[in-house]
Amino acid sequence: MIGGRRVLAIVPARGGSQRLIAKNAKSLAGRPMVAWTLEAARGSALIDHLVVSTDDPAVAATAAEMGWPPPFMRPDHLSGATASVIDAIEHALGEVGGDWDYVVLLQPTSPLRTAADIDAAIRLCDETGAAAVIGVSPLPKPASFYGRVDDEGRYTPGGVDLERTVVINGAVYVGRPEILLRDRTFQSDGARAYLMPFERSWDVDTPAEFAVCEALFPFRTTEIG
Repeated sequence: MIGGRRVLAIVPARGGSQRLIAKNAKSLAGRPMVAWTLEAARGSALIDHLVVSTDDPAVAATAAEMGWPPPFMRPDHLSGATASVIDAIEHALGEVGGDWDYVVLLQPTSPLRTAADIDAAIRLCDETGAAAVIGVSPLPKPASFYGRVDDEGRYTPGGVDLERTVVINGAVYVGRPEILLRDRTFQSDGARAYLMPFERSWDVDTPAEFAVCEALFPFRTTEIG
């Protein structure tokens, strides 16, 4: 809770994956990948309640072993490769019931994010009155590495405003339920960016990304911002 306002966290952990099979339950640095997100949520000082939305019994078992409430098992239409995360959020909100001031989306494919990141993003949304907050990270290379390629394949250096360009990292999203369900996106007008360093911003979708993420664990920083 923040200033009397209630915060619901949702962890969407679909079992299917086209590029990395059963990735959310796959062992990463000694634990199922989803466990790192659940552990970060446990450390949050502002989350009032957390629900796991899944169709994977292995993910449900991990959540139960960690002492979280029983997950909401997704219906078939929310379990396929084309399932919308907003639809999954809407389903979870309907299942849990009650009134919530903020919804925090914590994707298990971002296991390097910390409890401090979660709380900082929630505070940013609350203090600024933003419609939403989206976790972002800087571009991974210096400005001299970027350029443009024209229609004939010629390379020209520059052309990217690197002072302002960031990448959505998938690590944390905060939204107001009424705006989120109206716009069907966290990228509503007035959304704010929560900037995170590269070391906590890795998003896992492929075997190569999984391997890199595991290698980054010893370098994960704890400072926010």
